Amino acid sequence: DIDLLEERSEDLQESLNGVAAAAESMGRKMNIERTKVLVCEETQMTGHVTIGNTEIDCVKEFEYLGSLITWDNDCSREIKRRIAKATGAMAGFNPIWRSKVIRKSVKLEVLRTCVFSVLLYASETWTMKKEDQRRLLAFEMKGYRRILNIRWQQKISNREVRNRVQATRNIVQRIVERKMNFFGHICRMGYMAGNNRRGRPRREWLDDIREWGGADLPTMIRATQDRSGWKRMVSQAVDTNG
Repeated sequence: DIDLLEERSEDLQESLNGVAAAAESMGRKMNIERTKVLVCEETQMTGHVTIGNTEIDCVKEFEYLGSLITWDNDCSREIKRRIAKATGAMAGFNPIWRSKVIRKSVKLEVLRTCVFSVLLYASETWTMKKEDQRRLLAFEMKGYRRILNIRWQQKISNREVRNRVQATRNIVQRIVERKMNFFGHICRMGYMAGNNRRGRPRREWLDDIREWGGADLPTMIRATQDRSGWKRMVSQAVDTNG
């Protein structure tokens, strides 16, 4: 899988020609049907991109490395997909959840490693809305209640459920931690620019980081260089969000 990023259709065409030529020199051929163009913040692009005489489709969304990428950076659909996949994974372990022989600690470990890992795949890239967070928290509680064999008729509070499974951090807080750590890693590699965008477009990935960190972007980029200080900042962000 190759992802080409350009700001103009002309530059994208040049990059695509280079990939096609490199592939041809090694006796390979690009799969035109699986090659797509997506324009961020726009539904269509100016100009056309082709491979040979075939024009490449401009799409509003596509799946890349297992994640759904959309033109408007709306992660809600991807989060719903992850919840659906995690629901299927959880159903596959029903014999374990129903077992009276397997310890609760083992069931929790299976839930976290085999179900929540499916749910949180590529969550570092998400931009979450309040409704997305609500769905994620609801799924997390569904998993805990399934392990504890608690039915909704029993009217046991979520706090009590968390106490029984000794969950110190919820699923949203885990995402906050992963995103903040990922941001710090990118900044220390020197790939994060500090310029603020103009206007007020839809919510972006960095908006979460600013909100959780409680500082502007340049300040947070500088803070990532001190690993111990950044670790404390991440911990504070996790404790106050989710």
